[in-house]
Amino acid sequence: MITTYGIIFVFAVLLIIFGLYILNVYVIPRKIDEIAQMIESGQTKLAIKKLNEMLEKDERNSYAHYLLAEAYMKDKNIQYAIPEYRQVLKLGKYDDKLKEVNVRSKLAKIYKDRNAFDEAKKEFLILTKLDPDNYENYFELGLIFHNEGKIDKSISFFRKSISLNKEHAQSYFYLGQCHYRKEGYQDAKQMFVQAIKLDHAIYKAHYFLGLVLRALGDYEWAIKEFEIAEKDNDIKVRCFLAKGMCYLDRDQFPKAIMEFGRGLKYSRRGSDTELNLLYFMGNAHEKMRDLHSAIACWERIVEVKKNFRDVQDKLQKYAEFRQDDRIKDFMIAGLSQFEHSCRKIVESMGYIPLDINIEDLEIEVLATEMDGKWRNIRKTNKIIKILRNTDIVSDRFLRKLYESMKPKNATRVIVISAGDFSQTALDFANTRPIDLFGKKELVDLLKKIYQ
Repeated sequence: MITTYGIIFVFAVLLIIFGLYILNVYVIPRKIDEIAQMIESGQTKLAIKKLNEMLEKDERNSYAHYLLAEAYMKDKNIQYAIPEYRQVLKLGKYDDKLKEVNVRSKLAKIYKDRNAFDEAKKEFLILTKLDPDNYENYFELGLIFHNEGKIDKSISFFRKSISLNKEHAQSYFYLGQCHYRKEGYQDAKQMFVQAIKLDHAIYKAHYFLGLVLRALGDYEWAIKEFEIAEKDNDIKVRCFLAKGMCYLDRDQFPKAIMEFGRGLKYSRRGSDTELNLLYFMGNAHEKMRDLHSAIACWERIVEVKKNFRDVQDKLQKYAEFRQDDRIKDFMIAGLSQFEHSCRKIVESMGYIPLDINIEDLEIEVLATEMDGKWRNIRKTNKIIKILRNTDIVSDRFLRKLYESMKPKNATRVIVISAGDFSQTALDFANTRPIDLFGKKELVDLLKKIYQ
């Protein structure tokens, strides 16, 4: 009797073991595969319910946690997906269906998209150990360090990415940016050229190549790159600014003004880009002596941002010119009118012009002064230099004038400038026969001759 019960018991145990085997090998995998298909087809709510029921019975089921994370991701419920992925990593059980690399890759992407860069960095660093031949992990690490301003670290990761995939244009592009930020222009140029060679539609690479070429002085090529980069609406305005700067560097002021004007049509009101466009457009007008237009640009800037660059200094510099049209006319007059005004200034000071040398921005007059009212007069020569640019007059400039006195039989030098004088120039003039007239005196003289 006992033997019979023993046989029955053993048989029952074997039956249970066989049943569990069948359940684990055929039924549960089939069931969980069906749940995976539910997630794939979008039946996430039902899949989540079934997975939670399954995990209540077996909370150490790694694949169930993974599928639950996938279901939450499908539902865009990312905050619930993250702990499920982390639980999979904590359990550390992997097989053909569940790979650690895949889980960490998904987590790393989530952290990156949510700007949790420290967490993303940790995952990508582990991935470089798990999957050392995958260039993407090195590229992502390069991006994170690049955005953190850790350029040397980012360079090493971008180089590793390129060594694993020499056809990855973005790695060359960002490596070029790193070299550009370190002012390694030749290396940057090489990287941007290679990026464009691999993918001509990386318009930002064209833009940065243009910046590099401008820094290297190759303006014509730089302008061509900026023109290509204009196709990207995100950087279109910056391309107009950059092209304008190229023309400004080359003293092609009308072309510079045209590019700045084009940029202003597309720039966002009040943005730094708009203010820079106005600022450099004002500088171009200033170089052309169109002070009215220059001041108008700078005044527009002050309406938005009072302390932008040195705009306040510029407006202060031209305070008199903003208030008196005679000064504006003097600064922008053609050569003949400029000469006429200078003659009248010299005469109003009691001198007779003997010889005049005129350039675009300055006139040098050799004049004589009459002493006394009788026919028997003694004439003495003066050198009168009138400058209508606003550059600071240096002592070096005065030294050259002083040295020219003796050959011209001059006893005194008078410098009249629309700009200011350096302290060294003032010190030099104080101990020599040199008189310096600044903006205020120029304004007074113009008022005198055009009353």
